[in-house]
Amino acid sequence: MTSPVSEEHRLGTIHSYELFGSAPEPDYDQFTELGAHLFGVSVCLVSLIGEHEQWLKSHYGLGQDRSSRSLPFCAHMPMMGETLVVLDALQDARFRNNPHVTGEPHIRFYAGCPLLDEQGVHLGTFCIIDTEPRETFTDRERDLLSHLARMVVARMRINRASRAGIALGGFANSTSMALITATVEGRITFWNKAAEHTFGHAAEDMIGRSLDIIIPPRFRDQHNHGLKRIAAGGPVNLSGKTVEVMAIKADGTEFPIEITISSWPGLRGMEIGAQIQDISARRERETRLQHLAHHDVLTGLRNRAGFIESVVDCLKQKGVATLLALDLDGFKSINDSFGHSTGDALLQAIAIRLASAISGDGVLARIGGDEFALLLPGRDDPIGARAQAEQIIEAFSQPFKIAGHLLHVGTGIGFSLAPLHATDAEELFLRADLALLAAKREGGRRIRLFDAGMANQLAAQRAFRTELRQATERGEWELHYQPQIRLSDGALIGAEALLRWRHPTRGLILPSVFLPVLETHRTAFAVGSWIIDEACAQLVRWRAAGVALPRISVNLFAAQFTSGNLAQIVNETLARHGLQPTDLELEITETIALRADEQTITSLNHLRMAGMGIALDDFGTGFASLSTLKQMQVTRLKIDKSFVEDIGSAPHSAAIVSAIISLADSLKLEIIAEGIETPEQRDMLLQLGCWAGQGYMFGRPAAAEEHTIAQTLSAQGNVSQSAA
Repeated sequence: MTSPVSEEHRLGTIHSYELFGSAPEPDYDQFTELGAHLFGVSVCLVSLIGEHEQWLKSHYGLGQDRSSRSLPFCAHMPMMGETLVVLDALQDARFRNNPHVTGEPHIRFYAGCPLLDEQGVHLGTFCIIDTEPRETFTDRERDLLSHLARMVVARMRINRASRAGIALGGFANSTSMALITATVEGRITFWNKAAEHTFGHAAEDMIGRSLDIIIPPRFRDQHNHGLKRIAAGGPVNLSGKTVEVMAIKADGTEFPIEITISSWPGLRGMEIGAQIQDISARRERETRLQHLAHHDVLTGLRNRAGFIESVVDCLKQKGVATLLALDLDGFKSINDSFGHSTGDALLQAIAIRLASAISGDGVLARIGGDEFALLLPGRDDPIGARAQAEQIIEAFSQPFKIAGHLLHVGTGIGFSLAPLHATDAEELFLRADLALLAAKREGGRRIRLFDAGMANQLAAQRAFRTELRQATERGEWELHYQPQIRLSDGALIGAEALLRWRHPTRGLILPSVFLPVLETHRTAFAVGSWIIDEACAQLVRWRAAGVALPRISVNLFAAQFTSGNLAQIVNETLARHGLQPTDLELEITETIALRADEQTITSLNHLRMAGMGIALDDFGTGFASLSTLKQMQVTRLKIDKSFVEDIGSAPHSAAIVSAIISLADSLKLEIIAEGIETPEQRDMLLQLGCWAGQGYMFGRPAAAEEHTIAQTLSAQGNVSQSAA
């Protein structure tokens, strides 16, 4: 007897063999023909019992292939679970009135053995039938019938496995991902069509070959060492993990791949398999974005992020440097008078002239607008630095000829020295910038070195940090809210909570003044926690007032991650206000993303798994790698307003925005643009594939009591109608 199973499970198992309704097959017909001859009967059947009917997969000596489940003798088999023998059906009370006994095919003798799979599930019966009764059915005959039934089940299992293999092979050869299997000795056993396309080797040439053929020579020893460890019974360290490595094509060229390795016990010991994807295009996009993130598109020089990175590297390696900060005199009036195209051409010409005026290994950068900077690595001589500054000023003595115009531009320069003035990149840049401000106050073409008077000014800035601490203690912080809009119809999809400082004597202070200091201040954690709580409370108040705001977005500080309890604070805040995780979106800067450690990634992933959205703010102004985006499970990219403001007039901005949108699409991330002020900007973003945005066009940031989201939503109806 076998253990009972549910009828639902039994039917599911039967259907897994895909025999119901299938055409006759010689595999089964040979068994029924053999059974009829061995036992000297007129009918032999392979019968499967379904939910409502009996299906005869093979029916030697019988014309029909199905009947109602309630009539056949075989229907008793799932209930009995053992061989059923009826020597004379007319003398058996169970069957004497059965239509198959009193009528065609006039059954008198029946013997059926259950078809049991390896788990003991009743699939049907192998039975013999005759129109003449019998006196006996011996034990030897029972054993022979049982043996034939087991042979039928074995054939059913083989055929099912064969169909599964055919289906798996079809999938393997139609997928776009390269699939490879191999022995632990590194000999290839399977190579699908995508692998042929990826590596350039035909499958027939690869079976039995060593995996070394696709591994660059410098990595082969390490790879073979790993295979030997597995063969010796060691663990497959990369099993189930996805990693990025280099591979080699048939023509000898190397290319990057993403590979996931699996392992399993096979017939000849452990076997390994790999899912492989060519990520060359992704790497190219990543490289292009990295260049865009660290270089100014207009001039080709490093931008602020790339320049600061160079200063950090220089100070780390050499500890000695000079940093010059300069901006242009008269550029704004030229830009306003002759237009942006002339202004852009002038900036390009200035970059070329500056580069020719720099001696040695100086690193030149365009910091933004009409501001430039120069790093002189390994030099801390103020006399030499002043001589370099004078060469730059002299380079501006001749006018620039742009579009038929002779344009006169001057510059002022401030510089600082490391390690004399600072040993930190940002601090060194700050001191050069303060010296530049002093030079500008003295008039054009001036050069100033950072000095004690400027140090006093810096001390005043330090005092500012004390006021920040007092602002937290006195409750001087407040939140202003800016609506987030679906660009196609003006529908409200969310709101971003933005921090403001209500200073007791200076009034409302914007974040550009205090945020750079607050981000590194010890009170940042407390302020960040307050922002989350207050934003959630305001969302509840709006909803209570009938405003259907889908979500609220808040910005996070790095200090909230280093605390180690960010996920706990957010979850407790949501629970306290009766909100769901999907009601809150958390925004992080690229700086946080780039410096993310395991603790930061873990905190974000816990929040994402709970259902919260994770937005990467000001995307495109720095650089976060694709692997970083994947690790941090970012759900939305925010296009920085600096790319939006001239998207209709500056091709390079449109190109950056298009690249970011393409990246978001490929990673299945949502996207939103900041700083939208005009219908033209909105329309251009829609054309490029960006469907959400925020900016003055839809509503300025305002306190909830001054300019409610409800009022903004009402205004959006007008915006939507005008857009239409």
